[in-house]
Amino acid sequence: DDGTEDVLIELRGPSDMADAADLVITAPHGGDLKPDYIDDRATSGTYCPSGCKTAKDSYTKEVSELLQQKFITNYCKVPFLVINHLHRSKLDANREIDEAAQGNAVAEEAWEKFHTLIHFSQINLRDHFGTSTVTSSTGSSKTGVHALMFDMHGYAGTDWHEDGSPLIQWGYRISDNSLEHCPLDSRSAYSIGTLTHARWMDGHSYECLVRGPGSLASRVSDLLNESGGLTSNALCGHGTPSNEYPSPQTLANDPIYCEDMNDANPDECHYYSGGYDIKVHERMNWQDGDGDHFNAVQAELPRCIRFGESSVHESFADKLSVAVMSFLRDLYGAMP
Repeated sequence: DDGTEDVLIELRGPSDMADAADLVITAPHGGDLKPDYIDDRATSGTYCPSGCKTAKDSYTKEVSELLQQKFITNYCKVPFLVINHLHRSKLDANREIDEAAQGNAVAEEAWEKFHTLIHFSQINLRDHFGTSTVTSSTGSSKTGVHALMFDMHGYAGTDWHEDGSPLIQWGYRISDNSLEHCPLDSRSAYSIGTLTHARWMDGHSYECLVRGPGSLASRVSDLLNESGGLTSNALCGHGTPSNEYPSPQTLANDPIYCEDMNDANPDECHYYSGGYDIKVHERMNWQDGDGDHFNAVQAELPRCIRFGESSVHESFADKLSVAVMSFLRDLYGAMP
């Protein structure tokens, strides 16, 4: 013990809300800390009836930090950033508390802190950027905050390819089966996914927001095409669902993209549609699952980005900042 204290959960953000971007970035799975005062999480047993994952999403913390910095550099605006510095073997901040902390009191406190700081960020963004109330096709009113939550993750994707799929998987809590509906808005007129407020704003729809030319995935892909790409793999950083690849399910059953479909017993590749963080924080009363809406997205970064050189991280974070800022401005208008 050198007398220092571990920072388990950290919030970085604007010192003055006048400098704030309308964005909160969350990094739940990129931490490195493995303190011996927190027991290792089990991968099976009482807390893991379907199994628990303990591998970190490598370099997602670093990319999240770069994304915040690129907003500052490019736009002189500061997003909120909530980081879990604990390794996933100690805490999984993207699960409900029992599976996340597995009964360890310190891990439970860290879990509470992580989600409380996300909520704190959302409150500050709501109070500064405001809300609007929209009316759905059923006549119900939905009030939402003029800001976005961006949950950063990474996936191995070795079922897709031995080196991992090159595509970002964008998640809105809409399953691959539901994404087969076209237009996507025909799936339901009620609250589905994590863009429930945005879909009813004037000039917007779920179909366009999730996989249209103006979707986050499509904006990133366009920027990559303009610049010549990130790596020698031309598809690295492109995404699904998008205007280019609208159906994750189609890709997951296509042996050209999913190597597991070439096996003697073909198996559909996995699509990550969005986890606990964006599910609960899509509502301002996150513990009760109600209150105003808060638009949210999950991005699963492929290995070609995460394990690329620092120049790849820099270039991707720069393009992502441009894509996210333009998405926000098209959605909410000019910064106040």
